Amino acid sequence: MEQKHVSKAKIAITLSVEELAFLCNAINETLEVVEDWEFQTRTGESKTRAREMLAALTKSLDAMK
Repeated sequence: MEQKHVSKAKIAITLSVEELAFLCNAINETLEVVEDWEFQTRTGESKTRAREMLAALTKSLDAMK
């Protein structure tokens, strides 16, 4: 993983295929294990947003393969 750009609002990073796969797997496992009622409290995001992020990251991962 390499930082490309950091500002107060955003960060740009580069990830290897393995790192991106790990991130996708971590989000997926969190979606499966953490209960709906506690998801936002434990992760800081809604399950809907996590699914959206996972879909976008998975699309990027598929394009890398």
